[in-house]
Amino acid sequence: MTDEVLLTLALHGGEEQWQELHKLCLERPTAEQLARALERGANQQIDQAVAWAGVLEDLHPGLKVALPP
Repeated sequence: MTDEVLLTLALHGGEEQWQELHKLCLERPTAEQLARALERGANQQIDQAVAWAGVLEDLHPGLKVALPP
């Protein structure tokens, strides 16, 4: 799945898409991919980006998402 698709699902998806994305992010590489996409494109929907950053960091200890200020 591309960074763009992951970012679109995270920032613009509905509950069903978020549930599917959560399942995908159980795999560390996908979580890391979404984390980097959020770091680059989070300024669009910062509330959703902050929420997903928290989910990813909870799922994978040691994973840090550096969102833009």
